Amino acid sequence: MRYRREDGCRAWLTCAAWQPEALARILARYGSAEAVYDRFMREGGAFLNEEANAQQLQLLRENASPEVIHETMVVMRRENMGILSLEDFGYPDALRDIPDPPPLLFYRGDPDCLLGPCVTVIGSRSPSPAGMEAAERIARELSEAGVRVISGLAMGIDGAAHRGCLAGGSPTVAVLGCGLDVNYPASHRGLKDEILDRGGLLLSEYPPGCPAMQWHFPVRNRIMSGLSRAVVLVEARIRSGSMSTVHHALDQGREVYAYPGVVGTEWAEGAHQLLREGANYFASAKDILEDLNLQEPRHQPPVTERKETLPPLNDDQRIVYAALCRGGEQSFDALVQATGLEPSALSGALTMLQILGMIRALPGKAYVRA
Repeated sequence: MRYRREDGCRAWLTCAAWQPEALARILARYGSAEAVYDRFMREGGAFLNEEANAQQLQLLRENASPEVIHETMVVMRRENMGILSLEDFGYPDALRDIPDPPPLLFYRGDPDCLLGPCVTVIGSRSPSPAGMEAAERIARELSEAGVRVISGLAMGIDGAAHRGCLAGGSPTVAVLGCGLDVNYPASHRGLKDEILDRGGLLLSEYPPGCPAMQWHFPVRNRIMSGLSRAVVLVEARIRSGSMSTVHHALDQGREVYAYPGVVGTEWAEGAHQLLREGANYFASAKDILEDLNLQEPRHQPPVTERKETLPPLNDDQRIVYAALCRGGEQSFDALVQATGLEPSALSGALTMLQILGMIRALPGKAYVRA
């Protein structure tokens, strides 16, 4: 994997534990993480006072030395880890439209596996034996139909969902609440390696070395639901982290399915509450596949050869594409205001983005992301 100075600056910027909206505003305002870093090194952090508190500025200062950034890049190279921003062509399209997408997203593995249909399977970290069996079976059946199963690599239902997907032949996606180089939970280190070996993907908005913190997981859950067509709850208590993923799914307009489980047990409480509130009932993966119109021929092994990627964008093109990703359809004059570019520079960037097929022109000199 090829790395740029921008990648190191992006990793540095994430160390301040921003709210997604604040980090998005900073990147939009200054155009790149590299521009933020260079100004920070020249002027200190005063220009970030509108977005950052004292603790965040201290974290940025502690991690701003070239030596620390170099060490981070060494870890990323060793782990074959990349980082995407909202303006990058490889950023998952499904996440662009959720209310608070992660502005920067670390990854290991093959992002192209998200191009197929995705369903998130979640549930208790301490499930019943019947729940473990059901989660693995449902994930396997979804996988055999070509569906990529997304989960959080946690103990219990998450692990069963990943293993079931691998057994069905499709790649699986794990969204972590820690840095991608951190083995959490430790007992799933082998599963994590198998996910990568089988063409899957690991994602996180937390930088290398960041430990798993309790408050990371409710934030992480919006990514799990945002990537998928639907969220499937197998077993969960009423008050659990899995229920936060369901709430994110509802806010994002995703379908929610609840597996009934064994009536009267504590593991079935969350699912039965969702069913009472209008969640979709299902008894097997076939119900989900039919409902979502995902009935496809049995999964074929993924092609290992990567598709040719588009040429890298220059700074002007990235700024324009990011503005269209954030704001949807915009006129030429609105883009001048949103990007701060001179009209001639904006016109050149728009022309190249149209040639690359990343945006399209609309009547009335307006533009939209393709």
